[in-house]
Amino acid sequence: MKVTEDELRAQTLRRQFPRLRGRGPTAVLELFNRLGPIQSQVPRTPFLSVAARLPGTTYATVTDLFESYQLVKTSNVRGTVHTSTRQHFSWLNAVAARTREGGLRNHLLLNRMSVNEVVAEIERFCAADWQPRKAIVAHTLGWIAARESNPAISQLHGGGIDNLIWGHSGLIRRPRDHAWEKRTDIVHRTARDFIDNIPIISAEESLRQLVRLHLAAYGPATRRDIAFFLGEGLGRVDGALAQLDDRLVRLIGTDGVTYLDLAEPPAGGRADPGLRLLPEFDGLLLGYHGNGRHRFIDRTHLDQVWARINGLFSPVVLHQGRLVASWKTITTGCRTDIALQMLPGHRPMGEDLLTGPIADLETILGLSITDVRISRG
Repeated sequence: MKVTEDELRAQTLRRQFPRLRGRGPTAVLELFNRLGPIQSQVPRTPFLSVAARLPGTTYATVTDLFESYQLVKTSNVRGTVHTSTRQHFSWLNAVAARTREGGLRNHLLLNRMSVNEVVAEIERFCAADWQPRKAIVAHTLGWIAARESNPAISQLHGGGIDNLIWGHSGLIRRPRDHAWEKRTDIVHRTARDFIDNIPIISAEESLRQLVRLHLAAYGPATRRDIAFFLGEGLGRVDGALAQLDDRLVRLIGTDGVTYLDLAEPPAGGRADPGLRLLPEFDGLLLGYHGNGRHRFIDRTHLDQVWARINGLFSPVVLHQGRLVASWKTITTGCRTDIALQMLPGHRPMGEDLLTGPIADLETILGLSITDVRISRG
């Protein structure tokens, strides 16, 4: 079956912008259950993701979901922090833990001990209270060094090794205060000892569930899109797709690429949700492998919103089904302005189109926007 670029965009937008009743906690959790994990190293990203897809949702609604750990932040797929529901935590943890095994074994110089023993000790140490990253790393390295009879292990400090330890996918993260939209979440606690009734699911079953979830949220998508997003090898993704085969369809794009989709995809969303202010690392860009990130943006514009050297993505503006501009907030004292820069070839839009999205931004972040500046690319 053939599928055009316009059809690909429309099918994805219907999933990314579902029609959900209400703007309370139930609707927000349903949104996250539909979208799957949201990449969240910029603290405000999950807030802005909600504002763009459930306009009118309040700051208190999202913050309360974080404070009650119905929304949880963990380091998981690709070793990157994501926000997800409790329902998806087990799948993400199982898949991320498996992909990290080799790195833990090699970088921590494990000889006598298993990765499972190290992970169990990290979780034991973080079970009683919230722990800062330096304490988690120092304790873990010292504990391993003593059991491996290798004092050099206690000195193995470095960005990559430290991240492997405090970034264990079984730990949830939070900021030291309650400003979830502003602060980096730098303290960690064991999820299984903090959240009740987390099921234990195999990595294989978890990967199948995440593959299905990714297609439901971002499909139609290629096998490389899925493998990139989940941080998995193509072989394992192909295995999961084979087990889902009777529930999938295959589509051929105008470029000859094969896209996979659910035979019964979610329905009822908006093929054109109107103008939306999307966050850093939005799924309309991050849901796809680097070679497939042109679904909503011209290929020649990618480098203006994607810094390939450090992997950072700018906040972007969705209008008429395309990404047409980047934007940022500029705060000086008590004043907060928005600066919006059109991508080349797109004419500056009227400020009246931004009235609603800016009001949604103010509501979700609890701030007041003083002025809006729009410039050409």
